[in-house]
Amino acid sequence: MPKYIAGISENELLEWIKASVGHGKNILSHGYQGYTYVFNRQGRRLVVKAPMGGGPAWLIRRWMLANEYRVYQLLAGMKGVPACHGFIRKRYLILEFVDGVSIRDARIVEKDFFFNALLQLIKDMHAAGVAHGDLKKKDNILVINGKQPCVVDFGVAVIKKKGLMPINRYLYGLFQRFDYNAWVKLKYNRQFENMSADDRQYYQRTVVEKAASWIKRSYLKVKKTLLH
Repeated sequence: MPKYIAGISENELLEWIKASVGHGKNILSHGYQGYTYVFNRQGRRLVVKAPMGGGPAWLIRRWMLANEYRVYQLLAGMKGVPACHGFIRKRYLILEFVDGVSIRDARIVEKDFFFNALLQLIKDMHAAGVAHGDLKKKDNILVINGKQPCVVDFGVAVIKKKGLMPINRYLYGLFQRFDYNAWVKLKYNRQFENMSADDRQYYQRTVVEKAASWIKRSYLKVKKTLLH
């Protein structure tokens, strides 16, 4: 019996993926893990993520996709997270296509509703044992119909492991903090003087973020000096 993914033959989908990768067609975007392609046939749209490059870099990107697949299994059925349809040949991640707009470009109709929903989504992900860690990247948050949030791209997410795992627990806690800090920055557009008392509890800059901010300021200062 042939295998089917979201109503499409796995062999048909594999042939489409190989042709798209080989000819550089149907590309939606590219990022840390590799290229993202859009399958669109007879009204059925899917997102396909494939690792790029070769050697150690390819292995790292494939590992990131495998990590993302595990995340989607933990978050299966959660509102605001795309449905995952499988990890073909342990290299091609198949996802639901979400018809949304990056928060960078979206017109949010009800800001309070949207950010309350996004905060609840972050809490739900954490309760399921997943910390995204890269919500500061605006392309990772989509806005649906001007008011519903959808979080994508879990390649660097940390999954909370069972048992005594001190390094994992540290990274998981750190990434949780990254998520909440990113939420505050997005909601207030870095105008922290406007932050409400209720929201202040969610913003605690980490040592990592402070160091990154210092490096960025120093770089820009040196660059400005050299240009003048």
